[in-house]
Amino acid sequence: MKPAKVIVILLGAALFVPIAAQTSLLTEQFEGAFPPPGWSTSQTQGNDKWNTNVFYGRPNYTPGANGQCADNDDESPPNNSRTGNNRMTSPTFDATYYDIVWLAWDVDWYPAPGEVDLQGFVEVYNGTAWVIVMNYPLNHITQRDSINISAHVAGKATGRVRFVYNETSGGVSSKWYMVDDVYVWASDYNPPPPPDTLDLAITAIIRPNDYEPPDVPFIPACQVSNNLDTTAHATVLCKITDITTGVMVYEDEKNNHSLSPGNTIVEFAPFTPQKQKNYHAYFEVSHPDDGNPGNNIMYKNFTTIQDDVTPYRMDEPTKPDQINPFPPTAWYAERMGRRVDDVVMRCIIEDLLQENRLYDDSVAYVTFDQFDTVQAIFDTAYLSNGTFIITFWAKSKYGVNISRPSLVDTFDYIGITEDPAADRFYFDGVTPGITKDAARISFTLGEVADVNLRVFDVSGKLITTLISGTRNAGAYTINWDTRNAPSGVYFVKLTTPRFSAHHKVTVLH
Repeated sequence: MKPAKVIVILLGAALFVPIAAQTSLLTEQFEGAFPPPGWSTSQTQGNDKWNTNVFYGRPNYTPGANGQCADNDDESPPNNSRTGNNRMTSPTFDATYYDIVWLAWDVDWYPAPGEVDLQGFVEVYNGTAWVIVMNYPLNHITQRDSINISAHVAGKATGRVRFVYNETSGGVSSKWYMVDDVYVWASDYNPPPPPDTLDLAITAIIRPNDYEPPDVPFIPACQVSNNLDTTAHATVLCKITDITTGVMVYEDEKNNHSLSPGNTIVEFAPFTPQKQKNYHAYFEVSHPDDGNPGNNIMYKNFTTIQDDVTPYRMDEPTKPDQINPFPPTAWYAERMGRRVDDVVMRCIIEDLLQENRLYDDSVAYVTFDQFDTVQAIFDTAYLSNGTFIITFWAKSKYGVNISRPSLVDTFDYIGITEDPAADRFYFDGVTPGITKDAARISFTLGEVADVNLRVFDVSGKLITTLISGTRNAGAYTINWDTRNAPSGVYFVKLTTPRFSAHHKVTVLH
């Protein structure tokens, strides 16, 4: 069979109509040395590679075009082994202060007729993981593509784009996969207020809780932050509304309230909730000089109805390691002995540091009869290799958390790998599992690698870094002195470019 070749080409500026007030964040025409400055290429398997194309007379794939483009193929010389996930990656671009970001490129993707085991992707990096934004079908396309990537990179300084060619089996090859005239642009410039501009914000609701006992007064309270180093005097408001009737049943306003630099807890007059009620609590801070009023409001629903639908067992992901994409799955139980209608079961997945929410899904409007148990199967989660925190809980139809408590766990995710070297890395464990003074951490490296060995607490806070740097292949044992670590549960995480795993250790004094 004639080798198949995938081509992604970004068309020239003549076919791209700029949008008003746009700012260029990244542009590349591949007319100089390859790879261009700041770009990188990699191949995980096979002889295939990204390079410059100058052989087709019009490599830009536009009428009368000339010059060069980026090209990935294994047509010459023939290569019948599998070629896996060959990537061409852009330098980082900064979209910190932009709300809208677009990526544009020209593509010519041409698998040979009959080839089905070929994949051409375009991906962007969201600061935590690579996300596929274009997956080309198996037919010949010559066009300029563009896509809104704001959801992945807007407001971040870590944006990147990469073009990926992959063969899912051996004995196939690409005709062409070429890329030219890559262009990333942004608009809606939205910088933060200058340091000398007042920016008040409500950063937390201290009270009410999700459930408040009926006929028992409590003090509504919120936390307000002041970014300046001087005291501000502002108006802080609390209103509570009966969700069922829509009637406001409480209002208290603090006028000319002193807000010190940093955080201030603001307390209001007591409120007594009634039986069998669902409420909506609303907090607002206002000041005429506030330069960023978008963060001045926070609200929360709460209830006096003692519903209890709690997750009690997680089936997926598996522990400790989850391999391949998976549908998060957990069992929920009604524990108060009464029917609960329109329950919304929730699942989120965050990275270990809880800095980025990578997955968020719901199974909605399920009825629980007395003491019912229900299995919730959520949509499939696709993750990059790493360590994650997963949380299951349930909400009432009024948006109130009715799980007591939520089910929270950690797991390592290991995607499908064709890299045999990854099988030579082992995180043997932490001994003893319950310790007072010291813990022994053992691991094995199959080759020279950059190693990070770090300790986190259950909130995801980094406690200490035990190793950070290059180590030779071999077996290692590291001692962690736990005498100064407060009693509690910790996670020891080992990370290399090819491998990631973690173990739990409990410190008791």
